[in-house]
Amino acid sequence: MTANSSNEIKDWCTTHLTEKIIRKIDNDQTSVVRSYKDFAGNGWFESLNIFEDPETFRLLIEAGKIVSGYSSAISNIIGVNYVCAMMLTTFGNDHQKEIGKKVLTGDILTCFSLTEHDAGSDIQNIKTTATQTDTDWVLHGRKYLSTGAVVSDYILVVARTSTDKPLNKGMSLFLVPREAGGIEIFPLEKIATNEYASCEINFDSVRLSQDSIIGGQDLGWGVIAFAGAVERLMIAASCVGLSLTILKYLNEYTGQRIVQGRPLYEIQLINHQLVDMTIKIKAADLLLTNAVELLISGKTPTLEICGAKVFASEMQQEISLAAMKIIGGRGYLKEYPVERWLREGLLSLYAGGTNELQKNIMARHLQKKF
Repeated sequence: MTANSSNEIKDWCTTHLTEKIIRKIDNDQTSVVRSYKDFAGNGWFESLNIFEDPETFRLLIEAGKIVSGYSSAISNIIGVNYVCAMMLTTFGNDHQKEIGKKVLTGDILTCFSLTEHDAGSDIQNIKTTATQTDTDWVLHGRKYLSTGAVVSDYILVVARTSTDKPLNKGMSLFLVPREAGGIEIFPLEKIATNEYASCEINFDSVRLSQDSIIGGQDLGWGVIAFAGAVERLMIAASCVGLSLTILKYLNEYTGQRIVQGRPLYEIQLINHQLVDMTIKIKAADLLLTNAVELLISGKTPTLEICGAKVFASEMQQEISLAAMKIIGGRGYLKEYPVERWLREGLLSLYAGGTNELQKNIMARHLQKKF
């Protein structure tokens, strides 16, 4: 991806993600996949190895902001697939790297499967296992909230490979072909973005080749920790992008909406709210940029990454609710985009780990620091 690509992405979104098109693809799985393939087919990203070319990561964050301002569903499918591609191209073997590159061009779709019914925020409670035989691995377990599984060609699955060790020393990440025998996928109904379904997956004695592990046996903790950091930054970026779109919409709406003979914007209570939104969006963007630069420099900025995700997601919720109040009862109508923004934005509170989990992680790091 070149520096000019951000402008190209804006142009693509303007053409392919109009409000009319977004409404049309709502709950249409085929259209979402088609949009992703069209986006990826532009060749903006050829690799996502942050250690080899940090600039690609900066531009991925920028792309996340841009696309999220138009459609959370499209932003979501891009984020899921590109994080998977980053794991494959950074930690994978030669075959896995090639798959990762095909994900970036839209020829292959992937998803990430970590969460279980009893292992969400409590990741230590993961029960899915992979047992090694003389010829292969046998995967067994049940995963939950795996977004995009039903349309994926490959699923990146976290499983215990050494049950006698702590999770951070006995976990591996597997590249699982969706067509492998023994896999059942069940889409789950959500409050929004059902066109890109989150799924429950049952793995019943799924046989995998010996070289299906990404990054090495029992070394999955480091791979998913890195992926988790990237995912949280992508979520923060999506919140910044969506919030900017809402702010722009409110400025236009309040300038045109006449109340008691004058534009709504001229009421101090209203324009002060928009000023407060502007300050908070800028703050979230600066937190995000700082965390991205620290990660690129080779540091492990846990506090900064978790903090950026928490602040940006809670900021976005605050702005969405304020937008509903500013435009009044019309905000409850499907005719206006505000209700969709509110519903879609809720995901940021939970994706990448709940905000409560982020604060738990930050609290532990603060305790060590002080």
